Amino acid sequence: MKRSYGSAYDSPSGVGAIIGYRTGKVLFVGIRNKYCVLCDMAEERGLQVRKHKCYKNFDHNASSTRMESDAIVEGFKSSLEMHGVIYKTLIADGDSNVYNSIRHNAPYREKNIVVQKVECTNHLLRNLCKKLKAIARTTVPKAMMHRKRDFVQLRNVVDHNILAMRKEVLRLAAVRMKGTQAHHMKAKELLEDILNIPSHIFGEHRRCRELGYTKISAVIRKIMCRL
Repeated sequence: MKRSYGSAYDSPSGVGAIIGYRTGKVLFVGIRNKYCVLCDMAEERGLQVRKHKCYKNFDHNASSTRMESDAIVEGFKSSLEMHGVIYKTLIADGDSNVYNSIRHNAPYREKNIVVQKVECTNHLLRNLCKKLKAIARTTVPKAMMHRKRDFVQLRNVVDHNILAMRKEVLRLAAVRMKGTQAHHMKAKELLEDILNIPSHIFGEHRRCRELGYTKISAVIRKIMCRL
């Protein structure tokens, strides 16, 4: 698998797991290995490989990013045989490789079922915070050098409220979830609420509805009009 925690590198092994959303139980685990020490050693020395239990099950020359999707596709293809169920919805991060592989392999073609995807809330929020941090680190444009102090102040305000914006997304989602409207209306109103979060966090409540809001400091209110 392609690893990218700080520095990207290709891993010789990868694991793909499928976990039930409602039960929390592990439904499938697929392991992919591009390397076997005994096979590799024999090849380097030009020797016949002795009989052994080889765990290499993935093409050494194939891209490591394919390991996860290959394992997950296997899990979807074997869901009926293993558990007698169909995985109709995939909850995953923003990486499209796995979902594209599932759609391409169409594990439930005979049942005329196309797997749908829902993006994982945790990854959505992590990506939101990541982009907000990028905004907070924006360098001062040349055209605003004469107002550098104001620019830095605004940048710091954004940086100090990233967590508050993340929490507000979760709060709004919880409030809308308790509503009695139809699902599509909940989604529509939640979208409007989320788009209003920057104004709400920085003290501009004209578009806030009955959801309630926390008191914002006078300093933040003054800054809102400059954001």
